[in-house]
Amino acid sequence: MQLEPYTGKDAPPQSRVLALRPRLLTWSARVWRESPARAIPLFKLEARLAPRDVEDRTLSQALRPFTGQLQKLAIYLLHPEETQRLAPWAVGRFDVDGKAACMFFHDFIGASNGMLMLNLMQTAGAATDIVMSVVPMKVEAEKLQFAITDYDFGIHNRIG
Repeated sequence: MQLEPYTGKDAPPQSRVLALRPRLLTWSARVWRESPARAIPLFKLEARLAPRDVEDRTLSQALRPFTGQLQKLAIYLLHPEETQRLAPWAVGRFDVDGKAACMFFHDFIGASNGMLMLNLMQTAGAATDIVMSVVPMKVEAEKLQFAITDYDFGIHNRIG
């Protein structure tokens, strides 16, 4: 079976959505000063995604040629205007090609608890996990693009 791009205008039905669970490794925070009037905060997570660990067989096979790029997957947590959405209903995007694999979560930092989550992630002993749902939007031999329909970003730590 071949991975097929989604072409609908509305959010896809749950039957078209595929799950990914990258393993988070490190984080880094930066500020990119674009001009005197604009500073862009950047928060990046580095992760690994092994195609063999992807539950959906068709998605796993489509990602296999990009195994090397998925070993250093960059996940950027952003403000809303910083990356173009693949669809109006998407909460993020996932791009992978022969050079790199990157995910962008739209408006994470601007969300009501976005900055709180980032601060909690930096506490001693914190463990972080993520699971997301994706739908293919562009399927080519050299490039895949997915819209992220939802994600669950969790931070866990002991109390006391």
